[in-house]
Amino acid sequence: MKREQVIGLCVLLLLTAGAILADSGPPAREEGLSDGERAYQELLEAAPLAAVEGETVSPNQRFLVCTAGETEIYVSGVRVPEKVQVVDRVTEEVLWETEGTVSQQALWSPEGVFLALALSARTWCDVTVIETENWTSWAFTLPDGGPIPEYTFPAYYEPWGKWRSEPYLDLAFEGNEGVSRYTCYFSTEQGQVTGETWERTVETLPETYDFNHDGQPEAVELETVWYPGLTGEQMMYRELHVLDGEGRVLWEDFADVSHIGENGLYALCLDGEDYLLQYVPTMGQGYCSYQYRIFSLDSKGTPVVYKENSVEFDINFGSPIHESFDIPAIVGFLREVHGYLDGARELVNTLWGEIDLGAVDYQDAAALEAALENYKEALSS
Repeated sequence: MKREQVIGLCVLLLLTAGAILADSGPPAREEGLSDGERAYQELLEAAPLAAVEGETVSPNQRFLVCTAGETEIYVSGVRVPEKVQVVDRVTEEVLWETEGTVSQQALWSPEGVFLALALSARTWCDVTVIETENWTSWAFTLPDGGPIPEYTFPAYYEPWGKWRSEPYLDLAFEGNEGVSRYTCYFSTEQGQVTGETWERTVETLPETYDFNHDGQPEAVELETVWYPGLTGEQMMYRELHVLDGEGRVLWEDFADVSHIGENGLYALCLDGEDYLLQYVPTMGQGYCSYQYRIFSLDSKGTPVVYKENSVEFDINFGSPIHESFDIPAIVGFLREVHGYLDGARELVNTLWGEIDLGAVDYQDAAALEAALENYKEALSS
């Protein structure tokens, strides 16, 4: 249907051109062509052929994304190619192809396992992801399974696509509702590539900071990836981005809702300087490892540690594998880290690994020690 829309537009242009020429008097005519057909033919001959934009050659230099042939279709100042192809650069074998359109943009994954191809015309856009082992493809759909809405196109003011890693692709589209962002995950089973789509939202936090101590403020951006169909309700993970004055990512970190990826990041001011505070209390199989670090950033975004500390213990009381539950050491660490947390501003927090001591004042050493004794006694009985 989309191709018929393009052809219909071309016919309209042809008739319009004929009407204009009719009003201006009879020009010299080529045999067998009407005035409108002749004008349209001249338009086609003068128009450039729409080419593939972006990354046309795969990272291993093996494959080439290119156009082939020409159609009689003129849209948006270009002539539409007959095909878009992926070709072996040595053998010139055509490995994959589809119909050409007004715009075709290519983006290879870091190792060339996947190719993302955005095809668009005046009213529509499609994104296809191709895997390069069996040359099967997956057509992008929204998290609810629907297509990209009409008049929605690859984002212009930010990269329309970015590969996070080999199976993960970020996409951004711009339409009447603004910019929509998605993350796709790909897998190949029985020789067929499939994909799953999650929506991403981006929030710029209200405060600015100077984490690299250069006298210029940095913005902080929080990106959230949501489970399909649960946007705004149940998140999969978050990313925190510290942006420099030109909006580029100076530093970033990841915070998952799963146990293995939990993270806590805070903004902390010490002696008039801004720092990042990271606190990660983790627990697995009863073994606990609590650690924090306070750091600034250098001009390249590399962390510069100001202070750090950690404590390890386990809560396998009454078990042969129980090793240590050093209450004075735990008290000292918790008082120290919570003293910093009390004066910090939370940026992102997916923590759930800290043992639950109830409503205790972490700066009251005696109360904290008593809470730990009660915790031990409860788990030992």
